[in-house]
Amino acid sequence: MDQVHAQLNKLCSQIPSQGELLDLANSLKQQAEVNYHQYVVPQLEHLRNTSVEDVISEFKELKVSSVTVSITLITLSTFFVFGKLLLGSGDDKKDKKSKKKGKPKKKLSKAQKANREIQGILDFVESEYVPAIDTYLDTYKTLKPEEVEAKYNYFEEMLLKELMKLDAVDVSGNEILRENRKKVIKFIQDHHKRLDNFKKEANF
Repeated sequence: MDQVHAQLNKLCSQIPSQGELLDLANSLKQQAEVNYHQYVVPQLEHLRNTSVEDVISEFKELKVSSVTVSITLITLSTFFVFGKLLLGSGDDKKDKKSKKKGKPKKKLSKAQKANREIQGILDFVESEYVPAIDTYLDTYKTLKPEEVEAKYNYFEEMLLKELMKLDAVDVSGNEILRENRKKVIKFIQDHHKRLDNFKKEANF
């Protein structure tokens, strides 16, 4: 612990005081002013007094002067910036094309396709019809008799359609898929039975 305190005290003693920092800042400011008047101002004066003909002449003779160096740097910088912009836009187009193309999709196997169809039917019935049937059975007393019968017929027909879709799914030779399809068929039939039981109770 004593060593840590000693090191901290040593570091603190090396930090300049506020007065020293102010002196350093003033010194740097004075040096910057001297450099400006010594190096920058003469170059500016030279540029101001140089005619276009002189500049062209210096370029033709390949003279290295503040004017030729400045113009060369400006020209190169301009080309560099525009080049970056042009190349960048080209890269963006390539990126967009490559994103559109993406990786080639793997072709689904027969079993994968069948499984996706079965799952799609189950998801659709669960999201579209089950909540609507629940609401219908809970609120049928608020409906007119003809509306009650019309809704019953609609749900019965839609569930039968989904059962027919399941029958059309090819699961031949795959016991797992056949079992999955049976479960989904039973799920839909259970809701069909709910409707049938309701019809008997409602007596329409």
